[in-house]
Amino acid sequence: MPLPINPISVFDTSFLNYPHLQLASHIMGIGEAFSVHKYYQEMPPGVPHGAEIKDIGTRYHELTYAVMAGTFGRKSERDALRVKAVLATTLALNWAGMRYLMEKDFEYVSNLGVDHKKDPAPRSTAPVMLPAPSKVSLEQDPMTGALRYLIGRVKGAAAYHVQACLGDPNDEAAWTLEWQFTKIKGGVSLNGLEPGKVYYVRVRCLGHAGLGPWSTYVHLMVT
Repeated sequence: MPLPINPISVFDTSFLNYPHLQLASHIMGIGEAFSVHKYYQEMPPGVPHGAEIKDIGTRYHELTYAVMAGTFGRKSERDALRVKAVLATTLALNWAGMRYLMEKDFEYVSNLGVDHKKDPAPRSTAPVMLPAPSKVSLEQDPMTGALRYLIGRVKGAAAYHVQACLGDPNDEAAWTLEWQFTKIKGGVSLNGLEPGKVYYVRVRCLGHAGLGPWSTYVHLMVT
C-alpha cells in the first residue's frame, strides 16, 4: 500500500537552505542524534548511519571554515560536499518519516534534531542549546610547545570548539588561538604554543542548535 504522503514531508526541512556554516553545524547535530537514537542503531542498505552523517557534516564544516579563512581554492570542494551532506541527511530523514508513517509511533521522529510540520504529540523537538562542559582541566603534554586539555563529555555535542589566549582572559580580542575537536576521550593536544608562556583555555559545545556558552577558563604555563 502506498504511503499517503512523502515520508520526509513530516519534517520541517527549511534548514536545508541555511548558509554553509549553519547547515554544516545542523547536519552534524542530526548525525549525532541518529547515532544515539534507539531505533536507528542499524539502517537499511543505502541509508547512511548517524555516524556517517556526522562525519560528512564535520568534513563539510571544516571545509567551510577553511574557505572562510581564505582558502578560496576549496570552494568547489565545499560545495560538492554540501550536496553529499544534504543527500545523506535527507535519506536518513526519509527513512525515519517512513517508519513513523507505517508504525504510527512518534518515537521514530522524535529527538532527531529536526522540527515536525505536524506534531502528533505535545512534545517539542526544537533544538536546545548545549551547556558548557563543566569538567575541564589542563596538564602538560609530552610534546614540546603543547598542552593537554581534558574536557568532560557533553551529551549531544557534535564537536568541541576550543580557544586559548596569552593576554588578559577578560579581553575577548585576546582569544586568538582556536581548535575544533570531535573526539575528546583522553584529552586533546593544543599544539603550537610558546614554552614559558601562560595560556588561558576555554571550550564550548557545538550541537544542532549551534554553539553554546563558553566554559570557565583554566590556565597553565607551557614547559
